[in-house]
Amino acid sequence: MERIAIISDIHGNLEALKAVLEDMRERRVNKIYCLGDIIAKGTHSKECLDLIFKDCEVVLKGNCEEILVGNIAMKSDLDEARRAWNRNKLSDEDLKYLVSLPYCHEFYLSGRLVRLFHATPKNIEGIVGNEDDIESLYSLFLSSENTLSQEKADIIVYGHIHTQSLHRIYNRCVLNAGS
Repeated sequence: MERIAIISDIHGNLEALKAVLEDMRERRVNKIYCLGDIIAKGTHSKECLDLIFKDCEVVLKGNCEEILVGNIAMKSDLDEARRAWNRNKLSDEDLKYLVSLPYCHEFYLSGRLVRLFHATPKNIEGIVGNEDDIESLYSLFLSSENTLSQEKADIIVYGHIHTQSLHRIYNRCVLNAGS
């Protein structure tokens, strides 16, 4: 039986990432999917990026990667300083890798369409939280110009809000991987 794991929102926390990867090895996980936000905030963006590149089957773009490569405007001087500091830690090859990351990944599991993304199907910085109304949660199943297919997903896995959750809505499942 194939075992998969989904991680998200590492934010340069090398010690936590190493502990999680070791736990996955002990559990004999075959495939690891990363939902983005590998970098920023913590001090080990380069090291975390190297481990993710080596160990993950699929890596998606998060809003922090978009910020780093300049696709999202900075909100403060502190944010700009953080971006410059992180950029200085990464090579040109690392930056090209981050630019190339996809927004979404889809696959079928037991005949059900599983869709992975960082925040929402429409917006890499969008927020749908665990306490949101059913319409907001249901919107995560819908396709957008960023999804690979135009089908309604059966299972959604996302990150961004750093809080694990699991909801069943209309015979569909939405999971947040947490941080």
